[in-house]
Amino acid sequence: MAKTNQKLLTFLEQNPKSTKNQIQEATGLKGLQLYNLLRKLTKEETIIEHPNQTYSVDIIDGTEEQEPVQQKTKQTTTVKPKTASRDSSKYKFEGKEYGKGPLVRAVVSKYVEDNPKTTYEQLKEVFPDELLKRFGIFQDEKTAKEIAPKGKRYFEKPEQMIKLKDRKVVVCNQFTLANIQPFLKVAKSLGYKIK
Repeated sequence: MAKTNQKLLTFLEQNPKSTKNQIQEATGLKGLQLYNLLRKLTKEETIIEHPNQTYSVDIIDGTEEQEPVQQKTKQTTTVKPKTASRDSSKYKFEGKEYGKGPLVRAVVSKYVEDNPKTTYEQLKEVFPDELLKRFGIFQDEKTAKEIAPKGKRYFEKPEQMIKLKDRKVVVCNQFTLANIQPFLKVAKSLGYKIK
């Protein structure tokens, strides 16, 4: 299933606003399998279904300083309908205001600051990959590059990396209003106040 997901997502990243027929021809996914996968990824907000029944990967910028992703197609860029508009909720943590991705990075960073002897494995126990299914809350640099070879899915600038006892990690920036909720529950259970 993971290979099928990745095949579909890779195709949609390279070919935004593709129809079911185009997806079927390019990926070999057919019928009920394709329908269920599109429905699942749309529900998870990993992809967007446009009103004309075309699909695109929902690229979520985790920080305002990232440049917009350039599309390498001849199609013109269209404004997304209100049903697919991005949520720009802000959260307060430690006296500062953050978007979703930067908030996650700030909380993980604060946890490591509060627990300086934390290893990679220990941090995975606190913030397991299940909290953000496709990318994980954080990864080491090598794993992040394997998961997202084109980049822009993690905070990868040197000053954004978090140094653990045994290695450096990068925090994912791919959060929506829905998929950040499990992380917020864990952060609050650790005693962090987020408003």
